[in-house]
Amino acid sequence: MQIHLTARHMEITDALKGRVQEKIELLDRVSPENTRADVILSVEKFRQKVEVTLHANGRLIHAESVTNDLYGSLDLAVDKLERQLVRFKEKIRHGRDGNGQSSRNALDQTATLSEKPLPVLVKTKRFPVKPMSLDDAILQMELLDKDFFLYTDATSETLRVLYRRRDGSLGQIQPE
Repeated sequence: MQIHLTARHMEITDALKGRVQEKIELLDRVSPENTRADVILSVEKFRQKVEVTLHANGRLIHAESVTNDLYGSLDLAVDKLERQLVRFKEKIRHGRDGNGQSSRNALDQTATLSEKPLPVLVKTKRFPVKPMSLDDAILQMELLDKDFFLYTDATSETLRVLYRRRDGSLGQIQPE
């Protein structure tokens, strides 16, 4: 597995680099071949944050953890990724790849950890996606009392997702 390590507001020691390498390589047994891991380590006062993004078979799998100990954050983030990879493999094993197509051969079946079954889609809603400004989208989301809102940006004519973050602030997803 290729590992790209980035540090923010800190220096990477050889011991830390070795620990990251060791923990990320544990994911090799449940991750697909040719997986790349982007690891970002950051320190802000007492917050020690680890973000890990795996690029696997054209999919992104992301986990992050914040504690007061960098090694503890690394352990938690890797545990989250392992659970997500196992769920992803179960999804593949059952013949669903997100596009409704069978993809049993996409990954080898080496995961043995037990996880709860994937949730089932129970409802599909349709609604018109209208061009609007960011301010209009925020107002519409507040009026609907929802945690996310899909709209078309009036200036760029691209789809955007506006969402409420855990801290109550707003975030926006823009396609590239």
